Amino acid sequence: MLELKITVETAKDLNQEIKDLYKAIVGSAIDKADAIDQAKEEIKAKKVKTATKVETAKKEPVKDEPVKEEKQSIPSLEETREAVKDVMAKAADKTQAKTEFKAFLDSIGAEKVTSATDEQRVQIMEWVASRG
Repeated sequence: MLELKITVETAKDLNQEIKDLYKAIVGSAIDKADAIDQAKEEIKAKKVKTATKVETAKKEPVKDEPVKEEKQSIPSLEETREAVKDVMAKAADKTQAKTEFKAFLDSIGAEKVTSATDEQRVQIMEWVASRG
């Protein structure tokens, strides 16, 4: 895959850059109307791809989260802290385990266990369960 960054001040400059780039790659000039149509199609295709990815990512977690909250009770702060301490104590590489846990806390938006919301504590307990 090739990534290209073009900075131009006007649409006319962009059209010229597209023509020059096409000529350099293909070896022959292209018709102006074809270049514009082709660029529009590529932009539309990228927008559709991005929109599809964003919609897919947003829909799945929304469906899963309410189900989890209904099934699980919210752990207390003390339960959560003890569970995390147990996982850290059992870890073979304590530094690695601590680094992974901090990265996990960042991913769910919690600074530390004591400041975690109810939903974050549920996620922490799931993380603990996955660590065994």
